[in-house]
Amino acid sequence: MLHAAACPAGSAAPGAAGGTAVGRVPAAEAMRLNAEGKQLYRQEQWAEARQKYAAALAADPEMLAAQLNLACSFSRQGRYAEAAQEAARLIRRAFVPWSREVDEAADLGILLDQAVHKTIEAAQAEAAKAWGEAVKGGVFFVGRIKPPVNVAGEGTLVLSLGQEAFAWIPRTGRYFQLTAEDGRVLAVAVSADRRHLAYLLAGRLVREPRQPALLRGMSLRVLEIPTMTLGPKVALPGDVKQVQLWYSATAEVKLTDAAGEVKGLKLADRQLVATSGSAPPARMRAVLLSGSGVAPGKERIDERGCVFSLAPGKGEDGIWRIRVRPARGKPFVLDTRYGGGLDGLPFPEAAATPATDVRKK
Repeated sequence: MLHAAACPAGSAAPGAAGGTAVGRVPAAEAMRLNAEGKQLYRQEQWAEARQKYAAALAADPEMLAAQLNLACSFSRQGRYAEAAQEAARLIRRAFVPWSREVDEAADLGILLDQAVHKTIEAAQAEAAKAWGEAVKGGVFFVGRIKPPVNVAGEGTLVLSLGQEAFAWIPRTGRYFQLTAEDGRVLAVAVSADRRHLAYLLAGRLVREPRQPALLRGMSLRVLEIPTMTLGPKVALPGDVKQVQLWYSATAEVKLTDAAGEVKGLKLADRQLVATSGSAPPARMRAVLLSGSGVAPGKERIDERGCVFSLAPGKGEDGIWRIRVRPARGKPFVLDTRYGGGLDGLPFPEAAATPATDVRKK
């Protein structure tokens, strides 16, 4: 990995691994070429479609959907070895989220029954470790990959916020996606040794007249960072007014239910068990999620001569982003087009897309 001249890097270092931004919009020319490729794909003009996909990648190397389309075109043509090679190349380039995309692509499903699937499995194992190694010195945060659905008003609202966990690498200014949870990540907590990332997944937001907002259908999950191994999703019981999350020896939560009763739980043997303690240990960083979302946190980094602080800031566009203030040099903002926060983000009260009241379906 190449290193930026200064730390923290105010922009993405050329040639380094990782993305240049969160929620980045591909170049218009690349999107046009990829769309033309898909049209040819539907007509089963495989070679012509691949030419368009390759041109899309040349126009914008970060438009990795075209790389997946390349793999699919080979698979549909029965050229399974080449399909597996293209899929493996994509996984090595961007393990998250593309390893999951490869696994779930319908046109690559036939590879599961082919000997060449070992090529994909080997790439996934190799890329998982490389991804974990690349992000271990990063700043973990929640970023939006697309505009969120607003949750203004009353009813039982779907929390569709387009949020995933990311790592920003201070020495290169590059971004690595850590989760692929369909945009449902609400809050994150990192262990002191930075080997585990615990996060809360969205369910629904219940707002009734003259009642406190409640969170429904929540779940907890832990990512082991060095190996990029995901634990199971563990459901949180009942409706809650707020959840406090931290990671000490394991992931722990303090739940406050609709009646105001407080319950402490910790993750043990892939399930939540009651704990006598109902508060995080002293100096343990905890995250608080409520019916209004998460207040973006602050952090100070001092690691091997790279000293800076991070704090939330709301731009003129009303979007929360992370502001970086180096010990020397000019402050800058992390490149999160649709918003970012260290622990999570407040729920949007106004957005272009209205929330869905599930009771009306």
